[in-house]
Amino acid sequence: MNSDWEEIKRLAADFQKVQLTSTLQKLSERNCIEIVTLLAEKGLIDVVYTNDGKEYITPEHLEREILDDLYMHGGRVNLVELSKDLNVDLSKINKVAEKIAAEHKTIHFLLGQLIDEDYITRIATEINEKLTQNGEISISDLTAQFDLPTEFLQRKVVEKHLGKIIRGRQDPNNPRILFTQAYIARCKAKIRGGLAALTRPTPVSAILQQINIQERIFHSLIEEIAPAGNVTSKISSAQYIPHIYAKMQTNWVNSFYNQNGFLEYDSISKLGISDPKQFIKKQFPSENITFLKRCAVGPKITELTFMTAINECHVTKSYVDLSTLLPSIMSPEDIEELFTTLVPANAQSNYVFLDNVVFSKQYLNQLIEPCNAIATANAKTAIESGAYQQYVVEKQIASSRSAGNHDEDIVDVKADRRDERRKKAATGKGGGGTQGRETKTKSTKKHTRGADKAAKDSDDEDSAPTRKGKQSLELVSSKDIEQVINNKLEEEGLDHLTEQIAKLYHMQINNTALSAAQSLFEANPQGQRRQTHASLQEKLNVLLVDIRLYEKGLKLLPADTQPQLVKYLLKSLGTDICNEITLYVANECNLNIKNSSNLTVEQRNKIAQECDPEYKTAIAELNKSLNKTIDDFLVATEEAMKVCSMIIKKIDKKKDRSIILQHKDKLCQQVKETEDPAIILHLVVLILFTSCSNAIIHASGKFVSNILQYLQPHLNAEQNNILKQFHDLVLKLLIAGSDSDEAKNALEELKDIQKKAIELALNFEKPGIVKAD
Repeated sequence: MNSDWEEIKRLAADFQKVQLTSTLQKLSERNCIEIVTLLAEKGLIDVVYTNDGKEYITPEHLEREILDDLYMHGGRVNLVELSKDLNVDLSKINKVAEKIAAEHKTIHFLLGQLIDEDYITRIATEINEKLTQNGEISISDLTAQFDLPTEFLQRKVVEKHLGKIIRGRQDPNNPRILFTQAYIARCKAKIRGGLAALTRPTPVSAILQQINIQERIFHSLIEEIAPAGNVTSKISSAQYIPHIYAKMQTNWVNSFYNQNGFLEYDSISKLGISDPKQFIKKQFPSENITFLKRCAVGPKITELTFMTAINECHVTKSYVDLSTLLPSIMSPEDIEELFTTLVPANAQSNYVFLDNVVFSKQYLNQLIEPCNAIATANAKTAIESGAYQQYVVEKQIASSRSAGNHDEDIVDVKADRRDERRKKAATGKGGGGTQGRETKTKSTKKHTRGADKAAKDSDDEDSAPTRKGKQSLELVSSKDIEQVINNKLEEEGLDHLTEQIAKLYHMQINNTALSAAQSLFEANPQGQRRQTHASLQEKLNVLLVDIRLYEKGLKLLPADTQPQLVKYLLKSLGTDICNEITLYVANECNLNIKNSSNLTVEQRNKIAQECDPEYKTAIAELNKSLNKTIDDFLVATEEAMKVCSMIIKKIDKKKDRSIILQHKDKLCQQVKETEDPAIILHLVVLILFTSCSNAIIHASGKFVSNILQYLQPHLNAEQNNILKQFHDLVLKLLIAGSDSDEAKNALEELKDIQKKAIELALNFEKPGIVKAD
């Protein structure tokens, strides 16, 4: 120990001696700066310049001073302040600070600051004190208080010291919220106490306002508390429903339903149930409940009460007032809906539902039965007074107008068209000739369109009054029916339904009266005459349309052939029209006619001489026009029909296309059913003519060669060759005897060519069609 002290004294004496020794050579400040600079440039020394440049510091010394300052500032220092204190450039301070943070794990460098673990521990202690005081704290609050990043506080402070220095726990839904166990216990106690006092559904917002707890804490703790109720959701409008309230709802609903057999939606809604239908379905899953507009009805009412009463009504042929059997809260709409829902659709036709009263059809039929006598009596009165006859005439006129043009009266034929035909008739047309061979073929004209058209016009007659807004003839009024049924309904206390039942059966009773009037009208000779007049008028209009279309078709053939076709057309269809009108006039004039099915020229002339004066001129001119032109014949026919009070329907060119197609279809059907080669040739030629020209023609077998000449430009060489061979073989067959060898050979050759010709006619299509003028 003494030797050491002596050594210290010796060193102190040496140091004093050195200090007292005078300097032999002195360096100036400038020389010192140059020397240090030169050494720094050569890398022999590493120094850091101060901001004023008058001092030098080694990095180790700077690091040591930074650590000392960090300690002096309590473990957290700002590098900007440190730069001012140490008089060293901030960039140098930053480099040294980064080096310190990298070498010392307990020191953190962030946001231009150095923070050591002592400071972090001190922060954790402060956080724990604040958490103990408030019971709850958030990282965002700590960020504002300590001016540190949220992530740093979360990871390096809170989570690192949670459970050690910081006595609390994190919110499982939000880790940045911290609680203490005592705070959680207090919140649970408040929630439990607030919910325990509730006996009806209460908004969660009202509960939170009373117990002063945040909503997120409430929803996070509600499951742990296991309260005697349920929270509807976690949204702001959620409600808390106590079990006691739900049990009270269920008990009330079950009790009411078991006693009454139905549930009213309004009553259930007043209990706080937002969806009554869904609640009922959930409450009674096995019950067969019928849901109506205002209430739900169970089997106790639907099966035991309602269906029993309905079945009894049908069996006893009576009625039942459902409003006296069903609950009073059920509206008429509910009762009607219950009826349509429970009664099968096929059985509803046995009942009539009127104002909560269900009638069986048998009961109403018995009630209405006396009205049939009134219908018959009124029908007879209408026939005797002529009211029904007038109704029939007006109906026919309306039907004719509707068939032609809904807006024009077709009774008046255009005067200019009539004048044009008269001029053509005065000029006349030359023609004649008997060239060509006429083969013995059956007539192929079948005028069956009349029946179809008559049926169609009959439908038009029924619907025309409706389209025109005219009502049918009323023979029995609703008041008549009310007078008959009112007494009996008044006895049953149902007189308030008299008008409804009368309206319900008014149309049926009126139709019964109209049917009776029709029967009486048809039994009357005058009525039969009117029926004949209407049917003949329709038939003549159909024949006139046919003649007009045939005339357009024959004009496509050469001029020298047209007169012969006109003559044949008037001889066939023209004679039919003339015979029909002549026979009608004979019946009107009560003339006796023998063999009325087919009149001769002499018979027609005789009728024209013996008929009433008003018909003589028209019938005579019609008979003469058969030997003139088609225009002359049409003018004479119009005059004759006008004299007979028949209406000529207006020309509707829109229907011509459909008539032509129907005519072609009938020809195609006939060619499929016919076996005679001559008739098949005739039909094939007519079908091809219609396909090529979009027109129809009325021609006998002797005009087949003329039509073939017209068709030749419209067919290719192969098709023309088929028709030529077919035509030649038919002529050969007709010329030869039926039992000759030549006829048998012709028949053999015809088998194949005939099949090809039929196929050509049925399948022929031409892109360009020559239409008639």
